[in-house]
Parts: sequence; structure tokens; C-alpha cells
Amino acid sequence: MERLLAHETIELVALSRKVRESNHPRVKWMRCDLFSMKDIGEAMQGCDQAFYLVHSMLPSADLSQGSFYDFDLILADNFARCAKKAGLQHIIYLGGMIPDSEQLSWHLKSRLEVEDALRESGIPVTTLRAGLIIGKNGSSFEILRNLVRRLPLMVCPAWTLTESQPIALFEMMDVLETCALETPKEGRIYDVGGPEVLTYQNLILLTAKAMGLSRRIFSFNLVPIGLSRLWVSLITGSSKDLVYPLVLSLKHRMVSESSRAWKRWRNPRIGMSAALRLAIEGTGKPSLKGSQLPKSGSAKDLHDVRSIQRLYHPPGRTAEWVASEYFSWLPSLFVFLIRVRTSGNRCTFSLLSDRIPLLILEKSEERSTPDRQLLYIKGGLLVSKRMGRGRLEFREALRGRVILAAIHEFVPALPWIIYRYTQAVLHVWVMRLFERHLREKFSYR
Repeated sequence: MERLLAHETIELVALSRKVRESNHPRVKWMRCDLFSMKDIGEAMQGCDQAFYLVHSMLPSADLSQGSFYDFDLILADNFARCAKKAGLQHIIYLGGMIPDSEQLSWHLKSRLEVEDALRESGIPVTTLRAGLIIGKNGSSFEILRNLVRRLPLMVCPAWTLTESQPIALFEMMDVLETCALETPKEGRIYDVGGPEVLTYQNLILLTAKAMGLSRRIFSFNLVPIGLSRLWVSLITGSSKDLVYPLVLSLKHRMVSESSRAWKRWRNPRIGMSAALRLAIEGTGKPSLKGSQLPKSGSAKDLHDVRSIQRLYHPPGRTAEWVASEYFSWLPSLFVFLIRVRTSGNRCTFSLLSDRIPLLILEKSEERSTPDRQLLYIKGGLLVSKRMGRGRLEFREALRGRVILAAIHEFVPALPWIIYRYTQAVLHVWVMRLFERHLREKFSYR
């Protein structure tokens, strides 16, 4: 932000999940939940370009059900749809370096899916593929630093001999700035790496030296990667939701391809030893901030739920058809218990009779399309009276190759501990059975 604001013609809209106020006349902070297309659409009004720097490997609700790659996909799909509607001219996406392999980890597959989803907007997307970024407070760098700090002796598995090309944070910012100001808006892909190719063992030893520590490393190739990710999480104190996908990607060689390598460096390059010292010293602290304001209202005092499942997509069928099939199929799963009644835009799930409504959904005609069906949660015994913006959606993504079913901001009426081990478990089970129903009944068509 500071680098961009050095150019007096630039105004910025900065998005945050929390309410903030700006201390700069050309910065507008906006509270934005990227799971909400309504929020994104409002934030994008009047913008020309956007940086997409989003990853969703950590929970975004009190209970998050689903895989991080489905969360990433729905966020990117939201962003692409809104960017197209807002008339953006350029998107800059910072993703992961992709090796030449048919057996990619889900972390790297997800980075590719995000690229694909953003390009569905039809807007030029400049994709920057980077490996480990060396900078203070970076999640991957902090895992590395904590590992070095806490283990004087390391027995390292085979993946630590994999080559990578980490890059200093300030050099990465040079690239981002250049992309926004000078790069032709032609939607190219660039591999962005530092000037040195290192193994992870080399990187560990360089980090120790920059920290003034002496560390010894022994290779032991029989340590399975599953065990590696467990001890990395335990030793560093980092969430397994973050560590597990990252470690599974470390078996891949993360080195830039010469045909895609970024060559337009603005400043002289520095070696990894200098980059590590800068990151550890924490130089260049930003003065531009958005100060957090007190929360308005008490909606977040309630426990909320987000649940996203990837479904089989029957050929030739739309998200609208899948939603209709779901409402038709569900009563057959709970014969004599659940009734489904549709009247206009409203769908009511009832227990035994219409007089005991469990869940009331209302379709948003304004925000629904054949490839995305949006239904707001309006009430029922299973829903808290302070339900907020709870909603259910079915949508197509990746040019119709994927169907996603998602519940957002659902606030249950049941006590939280009871809900987690009853209704929440039941919902995931039901969606898995529905996915099997789609696959078994319609895969041959």
C-alpha cells in the first residue's frame, strides 16, 4: 500500500474482515467478507485493478466444514463474478510455484484452480507464481523460524533435500508494484523466485546462521511425510490446518522455469542470507495502517457455521437443476419424518407435519442465476432467532466442471456443543449421500 500510494494518481480500497478506519486520505478501508458476493460487489465499485492475495487454509467460522481447496475455489469464483460485473480491467494474483508433475499436492492443485476461476471472469489476470516468501510475520517463514529456534538437532526426512527458490518479501513487493503500474494487461503467467536455488536443509542452516544459532542436521529418508507434518505442527505451534497442506507440497521442486521467469527487477537482487537477516530483524515496519474499530452489534457473539462440499456434476445439468434435485431427494432419505413444501420462492422443511417447521429457505430471485442458486435462511426450529445473513447456495465453478454446495453464516438454535456432534455431523453425512446419489443415478447420462 505504501509503495502504491507513492504514486499520487492512485487511490486504494483496502478490504478487511474487521471494521477499520483509514489514516490516509487516498485509502478507503471497507469491511468485506469474501464469501459474500454482495460485500465484494460493493467494495469493487469504481475500481480499475485488484490484487488477489487470498488463501483460506485457516478456519473462517467457529465451525468450518469442508476442504480448504473448496473454500479457496468459492472465494475465487465470487471474486471473478464480481470483477466481471464491476468492469475491472486487470487482476493480479499471487499464487504458488507449480512444478512439472502430474501428482500435485492439493495445496498446489488449489492454486491452479484459483488461477482458472479468476480467468473465468474474462479479465486479464497476471499470475505470479512464487515459492516461500521470506518476510516478518509471513506464515511459512514463521514456521521455518520457529522450527530453527526450538530444535538444536534435526533429523530431517527426504523432502528437506528438495530444491526451492525462496524470495525476499521486499522483492516480491517490487514485482507486485510493477505489475500494477507497468506490466501490459495481457494476462501472462510469471514464475517469481529469488536469485538462489536452495534445498530446505540449506535454508534451515542459513536461517540458523542469520539468527546466530548453531544447528545440526541429519538426513533420515525413512521418515514418512505424514509424520513430518505432525512434528512440524507440534514443534512450531502452528495450526495443522496451515502446516499439513504446506508440508505435503514440499516434496515438489519449486524452481522457476526459464520461459516463465520474471526478469523485470526494479532494484539489485540480494542473496538469501541478507533476505533472512532483514526478515528476522523486522526492518521496514509499515506506517500505513487501518486501525481497528470497536465491533458494532453482537452478531459475532453467536457461534456461526460455514460448510462447503464439492458435488458430482451430472453432465448437462445446471446448479439450478442440482438444487431442485436436492429438495426432491432429501425427503426420501427421511421417509415419514421430513416433509418439503415449496410455495413460490419459499421452501419449508418440516418434521412430521407442516406445523413443525425445521428450516425455512427463501430463494433470492434477484441474486440467483441458472449457474448459481442462492437461498436465504429465514427461520425454523433449527435456526437461532438472531440468524444474521445465513444462506444456502448451489453453484457451478471452473466452467461448470464442479458443483459446490455451501452454507454460510448459519447460526444454529441448538446449544453449541449439542449442535457440533449432532446436526453438524448429520449435515455432512447428508451431503455425502446426496453426492453419491448424483453420481450413481446420473453419471451414465
